[in-house]
Amino acid sequence: MDPDFYVKRTQKLLLSGYPIELSTFDCTLPDAPIVHWHWHDEIEFQYVVKGNAYITCNEKNLSVSEGDIIFVNQAVRHFITPSENGGGIFYCIVVHPSFLLGYGQLELESKYISPVISSQAFSCLHITSNNKMYQQFLVPLTQLITLNTEHPVGYELLSKSYLLLLWKLIYDQLPTISPSSPSTTARTANQDAYRVKQAILYIQEHFMDPITLADISDAILVSKSECCRCFKRVTGLSPIEYLMRYRIMESAKYMYRKTHESISEIAGIVGFNNTSYFNKVFKKTMGCTPTEYRQSLQEEQPKLT
Repeated sequence: MDPDFYVKRTQKLLLSGYPIELSTFDCTLPDAPIVHWHWHDEIEFQYVVKGNAYITCNEKNLSVSEGDIIFVNQAVRHFITPSENGGGIFYCIVVHPSFLLGYGQLELESKYISPVISSQAFSCLHITSNNKMYQQFLVPLTQLITLNTEHPVGYELLSKSYLLLLWKLIYDQLPTISPSSPSTTARTANQDAYRVKQAILYIQEHFMDPITLADISDAILVSKSECCRCFKRVTGLSPIEYLMRYRIMESAKYMYRKTHESISEIAGIVGFNNTSYFNKVFKKTMGCTPTEYRQSLQEEQPKLT
């Protein structure tokens, strides 16, 4: 599996002007693939058409069956495995959050979008037929699937309307949000987003160097503690956690490109000066050791949804 797959998909979706993709994932076959740990910038809706499967989102393990609806938040690590009794068939809809409101709607983004995608406690949502909200979720979701299967005239506009209905339902599942000073909240969220964007650009440019939290905070002209706070509010990660994740994904790219460097050489290239620590962080991030990952690249890998 190309470690750049999800980055490339995001780029393709954003360039298309319609950042929604509908696909089907079938794990009912005897040799059904396992969708390994992955994450992406898009939010994802899954609808189980048939059968059963297991979905793991961060630390949450879900047993899903026919008719279930699953929401996976932005940048949440997740994977799917077939159940013991046959697996399942899913509709999967990925949507870049920018499509919900469109770029530039900062006040509304801060009020309705950021609280959801930045919530560490809200990695996913599992709606079964026993849930009192089930029909409210099912109707717009099935309409969204139909629109993006049949593509009638104006389906993009209608898709956006159903997505907004779904998002309002998701937003309502958040813990009670304090009504204090929405304008102040918006300004804080916008400032956080700008600072974190600049910090990420700095990390992407200097990840191969031995950079520290002080280097990152100095680059965006804030204290180390404020750097950590705004990073957590926007991404759910600390700056160093983000740096480590970025380095690991870069190391995976090296391995995918079939370079001749050893694991220790690759660790050094992406900024680790200790191979043992690199191995530890790689396994925590990717769910396997660097050696196991490199070996898996030699085998035929199915496309992940």
